[in-house]
Amino acid sequence: MQSLPRDQFLNVLGLTSGAFDQLQHAGHVALAFGTPLPARPGWYLDLDLVAMAINLGLTPSFGRDYATAIVGGYFNQWGAAVGHAEADRRQNFFMAIGGTDWDPAKKRTRLLLVTHGTLDQIAADFRHLGGLVGACHVNVTDIIARLRARAREVGVDLSRPFFFAPDDPRFDEILRQVKQERDARIARLRRDKTKLRAMKARLRRKDIEAVTRVRSIEYPFAEGGTI
Repeated sequence: MQSLPRDQFLNVLGLTSGAFDQLQHAGHVALAFGTPLPARPGWYLDLDLVAMAINLGLTPSFGRDYATAIVGGYFNQWGAAVGHAEADRRQNFFMAIGGTDWDPAKKRTRLLLVTHGTLDQIAADFRHLGGLVGACHVNVTDIIARLRARAREVGVDLSRPFFFAPDDPRFDEILRQVKQERDARIARLRRDKTKLRAMKARLRRKDIEAVTRVRSIEYPFAEGGTI
């Protein structure tokens, strides 16, 4: 992971400062580790680019509230997809959201299930669950490639891996860095009561769940913890 100043972060995303500020003010920003704020004002991780790209990509299908809740509440899922995509570039890795329990009155599903992996792994997850109404697949491998291509256009170096896989031999060392970054973000978030309440509300949602194949022990500081 590497840090980027705000101007580079926004240039790679293709967002103006005003547009990003509007999203932030409306509570529609979700970054890595589930937080809406970076550890230091004006500085973002390259991994935050993936978070925002997924968020913006999900918005047309789910709306901004759901997209932000999915990205902010399930970093374990999309972060794992990023780690595996960087470790194995021979195949595509996805984050997927499946709908179950159709509500005919509201014409939508009552529950969204979040998972990640290859298409075969995701298909197996949803097949075991049964009752799937529909699913949305986000190609995380493609998002990473597009971000790197855009970064080259604007003169930003994103050649280093965005994240790591659980079986990375440097796991313990990198995990300490991850914990430090997440703890710094949470500490800053605690000072902003409005954003803290919004984050807690996302974590309490009952209409979005993770598929149980993904164990939180893979990335123990990715989500959860005491806010």
